Amino acid sequence: MNLADERPPMAPPVPTTSSSRLSAVWLGSRPTHDADQDVARAVRNVFPRQPAAARINREHHLLITDALARRGITQILDLGCGYPANGQHGAADPLLSQNTHEVVQRHWRAASVTYVDNDPDVVNTRHTEIAATASQTRARTLLADITDLVELLDQLERTAAVTRDRPVAVLAHDVYPWIPDDDAVISSVAYLRGWLPPGSALSFAHATAEMTPTWIQRLTGVYAEAGLTFRPRGRRFTTDLLGDWVDLYGGPVRVVPTARHQPGHHESKAPDFHAAAYAGVAIKPYT
Repeated sequence: MNLADERPPMAPPVPTTSSSRLSAVWLGSRPTHDADQDVARAVRNVFPRQPAAARINREHHLLITDALARRGITQILDLGCGYPANGQHGAADPLLSQNTHEVVQRHWRAASVTYVDNDPDVVNTRHTEIAATASQTRARTLLADITDLVELLDQLERTAAVTRDRPVAVLAHDVYPWIPDDDAVISSVAYLRGWLPPGSALSFAHATAEMTPTWIQRLTGVYAEAGLTFRPRGRRFTTDLLGDWVDLYGGPVRVVPTARHQPGHHESKAPDFHAAAYAGVAIKPYT
């Protein structure tokens, strides 16, 4: 027998960072570790526009949150929420220092905002932040795997975090690129679409290689070396996730480069490869 056959299989690389901690580097929302900064430097070497892409995505998130709150949706699920944007540690733009619940509750004081993440440190950090402002908010945080939406949605109903007698807005921005299994993403989103009540909104922002393939290929390699799986996908994939629902503004669902999706985005005239992502928002019809 070949001695090589007796060797134990190689373990997958241990992540030296996380997508949430890297986002904190780009947005300046919390202190970061040396390992985070090392990976961030490697990312910038192969994709210098990554900090700009993160800011574009974050501004889109806040603009969509505001638009859906104005529409009258008072139940919000922020999937893969990441660390709080508390405006400390050098965040340069006050706009990007807002949190989802702060945007929603400018319109609806009694709104219900549920943050969901699979990173215990993210969840603990958000618990601490919410506890400090508990008298002003109805926000909560859950530790959950968003690919197991059956369990997640059941938990939300059991705890009355969400009720199905009125619309729900689901924000899934820069979440699904970190789930490499296409079938898992498709099946979980299909279940979510079926579960949501009429009038609900589903908002995606998803990284793509279609605008700058060489840079994104190199970026994927850097993440792999850091032990992170990253799977950018095309416009068709994102469009299909939204099914046969209608666009937020009526008509067929519009999936476009993130910075060009919402009116008033500060980077709307930037080249599309700065975002390297598509965005789309769909509403579940009542009939």
